[in-house]
Amino acid sequence: MENILFESDEFELAAFISSVEESLLNACNPDLVLIDIVVDKSRGIGVIKDLKRRYASAPILVATSHDETLFAERCLRAGAKGFLMKTQSTDDLLQALQDVSQDRLYLSSRMTARILNRMSTHEIEQKRSRFERLSDRELLIVQHISQSLDNKEIAREMKISIKTIESHRSRIKSKLELSSPSELVRFAMRLQNNR
Repeated sequence: MENILFESDEFELAAFISSVEESLLNACNPDLVLIDIVVDKSRGIGVIKDLKRRYASAPILVATSHDETLFAERCLRAGAKGFLMKTQSTDDLLQALQDVSQDRLYLSSRMTARILNRMSTHEIEQKRSRFERLSDRELLIVQHISQSLDNKEIAREMKISIKTIESHRSRIKSKLELSSPSELVRFAMRLQNNR
């Protein structure tokens, strides 16, 4: 993505920052923030909220490898103006940057259709898919589980205790109506494979 921005006549890369902490120290005042929510594995979508506080007037575009069906709406609710999968084309990236810089929302046509379809069929709260019952942090833990990380590795990645991970896993199982740790792992792997 950096190369695309360097070659663009329309957009100028003001800074390349590898952590949220680094952005807080940076004196740059961007017109737009382009971020991958994996930048801070411990915060996930919470990074968007931090950046929104830091750069209130700058719209945020999320470009990530995380599944849009799991993360796009959550990112928008957290304050992002757009969501783009890294597998989308260069033209899609440039279109997303243009839309977001002009204060328009950007989602792939697939996600737009999905949201509009759900709205038109008046999906009620009880019919939400199982993963939508999860908090952002719980979803991030499921994502880590799908990458075959154990509790200790997840705790290290998220910078929280193993006991906290165990507590989250218990709540996740309850919310997803799963009866065992192995069912949770299978559920996480299915999410990963259905991307």
